[in-house]
Amino acid sequence: MECPMRLLEVISSYSAVKLVYASTSNVYGKNKEIPFHEGEKLKSPTNVYAVTKIFDEELVTLYCQYGGLQSLGLRFFTVYGPWGRPDMAGLMFAEAMVAGKPFTLYLPEANEGILQRDFTYIDDIVKGVVAALDYVPASCGETFNLAHGQSVPVSDLIRHLQHGLHIQPQVRLQPMPRGELVQTWADISRAARLLNYEPTINLQTGIALFVDWFKMYKKKRRSEEHDASTTPAEELYRKLKEESEERERIYGIQRFLADVEEQIARQTVLKEKYRSWANGNDVPVPDMTGKHNFTFHPHMMMRQTAAFVFLPYLARDVKSLRQICAWYEECVAFSTDGHLFRSVKPKSEWKRQFNETDEGLYVSEVDVCVADLHNCNSRSTCIADPETKSFRCECKSEYHATAAGSCIPAYTADREKEEQERQDEMTDIFNGVNITQMKTAAKWLIYKDRFSAEGDYMMAPQLRGDVEGLKQACMDLKVCIGFTSDGFLKSALAPFDKWKVATPGTGPFYALDIDYCASENKFHFCDWQLVCVPDGTQGPLFSCLTKRSAKAALKHLEMNHGRIAHNSLTLEGIS
Repeated sequence: MECPMRLLEVISSYSAVKLVYASTSNVYGKNKEIPFHEGEKLKSPTNVYAVTKIFDEELVTLYCQYGGLQSLGLRFFTVYGPWGRPDMAGLMFAEAMVAGKPFTLYLPEANEGILQRDFTYIDDIVKGVVAALDYVPASCGETFNLAHGQSVPVSDLIRHLQHGLHIQPQVRLQPMPRGELVQTWADISRAARLLNYEPTINLQTGIALFVDWFKMYKKKRRSEEHDASTTPAEELYRKLKEESEERERIYGIQRFLADVEEQIARQTVLKEKYRSWANGNDVPVPDMTGKHNFTFHPHMMMRQTAAFVFLPYLARDVKSLRQICAWYEECVAFSTDGHLFRSVKPKSEWKRQFNETDEGLYVSEVDVCVADLHNCNSRSTCIADPETKSFRCECKSEYHATAAGSCIPAYTADREKEEQERQDEMTDIFNGVNITQMKTAAKWLIYKDRFSAEGDYMMAPQLRGDVEGLKQACMDLKVCIGFTSDGFLKSALAPFDKWKVATPGTGPFYALDIDYCASENKFHFCDWQLVCVPDGTQGPLFSCLTKRSAKAALKHLEMNHGRIAHNSLTLEGIS
């Protein structure tokens, strides 16, 4: 206890310092509410470690309240990955398996379910910590859950280790000791909303990455131990074994490449037939000039969900990955951790990445605009950038670019409705929402300093500054619920805490005083797993909450206002 107090005394003497400290999921103890949410009272710790962490959090809050110390706590959930703690399950189980020794798996009581954890890969934790450094706490005692946001059985961890290490585990089942939690599971919606925290590595992928590191780590340790005390015979045996393993690895890769080559040969015959038919019928064929040349972008990555093939056993084998990507005609990029991509995003949407397996991104020098291998939609045009071997999406002349990077159509009073607009109106009919009646009865609210940057639906450049004209245009558009005086018409709004500060030229923001939570996923930008809850006052002020937090908020509204704002939600309506 003395150590954190002395540390806080020193830190609090520096007014410009913000403290970001590590806490733990153990603080939740045996709380009944699952998943764990930061707002819960920490009243049931199950071990001394949890008690010390709760004490640390309260102590930091005290120094914030009475000493002005800016602070932020991060509650980590079962972190695993390279260079993990030796007492954590991932490394402890792997060490036991390679040593041929049994390890213990705790067995809960029959009425307690199965042992589950919210496993979080170290790279996702690092991204959360970095995001927290830029966050300005709004109050004392703020904490965030950093986790994957999914509770999985510990048996899944063992199964993935068995698959990666090719070793049958020796599991020794024992009753759960006192103080051990049966399940951990984090609600990460608050971190997602305020830190833009988005974990991307699930347990299967994370264990594959961990096993790659673990094998290299064990090999290096064995080499160091042998160098220290090995006989000539032992050294010869070690080298022969390593050569045998390397031959087996190369043979496995060659066998895989042979299978791919056979598959590609069959595809090539079919594609040649298609090209012959296309040329005879004036059908355009993608121009793949430059397909076999790649430009390397170190420490850059695209979203792994955009990949169409993942080859983890070829991680860092650039030669083989380049060969396979060249074989697959639709492959235009690959990452050194083994992901192959069939389309490329603009370079502005790439992210920086630092880990042992993903050294960077190789992008083919094919003109993705000519080959139609980009992600620009029908409202924009792909513009190639030869210098960076990338491209950008520019809105077509009849559309206008928004701050969010999308393209929206221009508004004219005699315009012909777009397909999307007709679909929105049909959705209103089937949902039983009379938007016209709702809008006609509503009044306009004016916000001079802030506005919702999201939700742009159409642009009326000819009505810039003409507030009455914009009001009329918004009433004419069935799904329009607000506008900025510079001409952007809105069909939905972000929650109030996501609104932007108005800049010169944006002008006042006008929004209709209607219930923005009335129609599910209609007037608001709440994620599908969150609930839209009005704040109990007037206008477009609402929050996106988890179901548990939504229940608490609605109960508070009923107690303080006697009813739910606009009567859009009830406690019984949230299951």
